[in-house]
Amino acid sequence: MALVPGCRAERPPPAITVLIEAPPESLDSRLTLSATGQRIAQLITPGLITFDDSSTPVPDLAESFRELTPTLVELTLRPGLTFHDGSALTAEDVKATYDSMGDAAIASPRAERYAAVERVTVVDARTVRFHLRRPYAPLLAELSLGILPAERASAAGKEAQGRAPIGAGPFRFESQPDEEHLTLVPFAGHYRGAPAIPRLHFRVVRDETTRVLELLKGRADLVLNALSPAVLPALKREPSLRVLTKPGTGFAYLGLNLRGGPLTDVRVRRALCHLVDVGPLVTYKFHGLAEPAQSMLPRTHWAWAPVTGCRYDPKEAARLLDEAGYPDPDGPGGAPRLRLQLKTSTDRFRRSVALVLQEQLARGGVAVEVRSLEFGTFFNDIRRGNFELFTLKWASVIEPDLLRGAYHSGNVPSETNHWGGFNRGALKDEALDALLDEASRVSTPERVVLYARAQERVDALMPVVPLWHESSVAVASQRLQDFEPSAHGMFTPLARARMVEP
Repeated sequence: MALVPGCRAERPPPAITVLIEAPPESLDSRLTLSATGQRIAQLITPGLITFDDSSTPVPDLAESFRELTPTLVELTLRPGLTFHDGSALTAEDVKATYDSMGDAAIASPRAERYAAVERVTVVDARTVRFHLRRPYAPLLAELSLGILPAERASAAGKEAQGRAPIGAGPFRFESQPDEEHLTLVPFAGHYRGAPAIPRLHFRVVRDETTRVLELLKGRADLVLNALSPAVLPALKREPSLRVLTKPGTGFAYLGLNLRGGPLTDVRVRRALCHLVDVGPLVTYKFHGLAEPAQSMLPRTHWAWAPVTGCRYDPKEAARLLDEAGYPDPDGPGGAPRLRLQLKTSTDRFRRSVALVLQEQLARGGVAVEVRSLEFGTFFNDIRRGNFELFTLKWASVIEPDLLRGAYHSGNVPSETNHWGGFNRGALKDEALDALLDEASRVSTPERVVLYARAQERVDALMPVVPLWHESSVAVASQRLQDFEPSAHGMFTPLARARMVEP
């Protein structure tokens, strides 16, 4: 059909398009548990506190924070804060947001994280106090919860907040026509000023090949931590794209089931660690975009401490297996010392990593059967202890109290905690429990010492085989400038970036 003379097709408004792997299950940070949901929510509804790349808490909506006593924390809001609807953000909104976490009608899956908070009180319009039932050092990590207007924080406002969220973030909600598409626009009233990007489109593209093609065709401007390392060398050669990296805080590990069988023996666990050669995996699978891990905490973390670890040493592995009662019956090439099963997801890259681990362990006489399962089935098996070995990663490690979640005997998944405990290998050690409990109750200088001791204890017990800390990797178009990836994989650096037309 011919165009009418003098008429021109209307061009869509300029925007930066971000591709994500899956839709956020909610844009309400009280309700979403996925990394994508939390990271998009931060752009709309930031919290009182955020974290820098070393995982140190820094003020966001709060101007300052201080501990008045071990059970009383005071925060002062920045002056002149406003929500996207133009209303003032005050201490009353902060109180309403945190009060809502205990409301059964809100049904937040994060509610138990605030069990240590007895009450929140308003001192004045800009000052709020958190009264704790007991000293709780990880509180600051939980103060990243997005602050909502008081009427939206209530059960009556839950539906409206879920449909069209209001916050005080650098971007405000514009539209979400379906779960595959979301548009945000700059908020002129943000305390740092409006972002320079005129519009942000988030689009769900589940297939990696399609995400790559969309970047190459110029139909996307950013993919963050959603491309396998194997495709990056080719993308680096594209003049229209840039591959941006930063050492990340995610932690990949080989999980071990300590409930029964050979893995109850620490000598066997340490032998497996001595058979895993992380170096070639980092070099050839990740193309250098990962750092070998000694423990859950990355080297850049404020609570990191060096531990002995277990270097690649097949001879030491053989000695430990002999000592544990798993001799090599026929010498090299003979029957295996023991047989184990390794579960992983059907993701092609993760399966390829599992096959390399299978080969490495086989060289030391440990026969491993690799089982690839759809992620939901795989993850359900892991939560319920239906495994011997598995590979997983923590998307980001910010608060070191995660060590307590992952290794404390009180956090073994069970019916009691609805299979939600993070200690999936079922490690039980009273000395480690005591260290981690104490570290959650004391101030930061004492926590550093206690976490150093805890990391040494975890290293000695070897409940998991540490693998690597994966880099945070962004593939960005030349239209997106001044974007620097966050070590934690956050989208918040978009607030400081700008768009240039080609």
